[in-house]
Amino acid sequence: MIITSKEMNLENGPARCSPRRRRQNFIVDFPSLKNRHSVECDSILESAYCIWLEHDPTVAKYYAQPHTFTWTDETQRYRYTPDFLVVLTNGDSYFSEVKLDFTKQRTSRLATLESFRALCFQEGWTLTCHDQRSLTGPPSFHNLQVLYSRSSTWNEQRQMHFYHYVQHRHWPTTLGDLVQDSAAPTIGTICYNLFTGQLSADLSQPLTLHLMVDWKAPHE
Repeated sequence: MIITSKEMNLENGPARCSPRRRRQNFIVDFPSLKNRHSVECDSILESAYCIWLEHDPTVAKYYAQPHTFTWTDETQRYRYTPDFLVVLTNGDSYFSEVKLDFTKQRTSRLATLESFRALCFQEGWTLTCHDQRSLTGPPSFHNLQVLYSRSSTWNEQRQMHFYHYVQHRHWPTTLGDLVQDSAAPTIGTICYNLFTGQLSADLSQPLTLHLMVDWKAPHE
């Protein structure tokens, strides 16, 4: 296979210009804490994928529609823009494609994905695919979505207060006791630390005031 596209430049913004409305899809500006700016997603489902990327501690940052690849596979010419490029904390990266249901995609679309997967193998890249069931189906997804939405008020100064507070509180406790403690960090800071896993809880359970929350020092 021969790549005919230009060199990838991640600073130019999304490589694909999307229509503002297309049936169930529309532009979603996802407020990314890891990227420190909004990420333009083509659908609500893509913004759901961003929730998982924000939650994953191995992900450093990510780009939506990072680059449009053109290549020739034997005599067939292809053009394709991955939905995301995900950069990991160890320096590795991978491309991602997000679709409601891959079994209902056009034959031509599936052929393009299959050829791009082969191109990735040739070049030493990786392509991952995610559908609605894998993204919004897990019981913890709704809780992660709620926690992330409440994390917008988080900042580094409030996080310093969190570090001081957790070392002097008795653990475990309930979420209700935690948020009702006048000395506790703000609700947004608590939500941020539940989302990132610095406070541990079973997020497959309902997010109620009875939810048990724990904290352990990093060296424990």
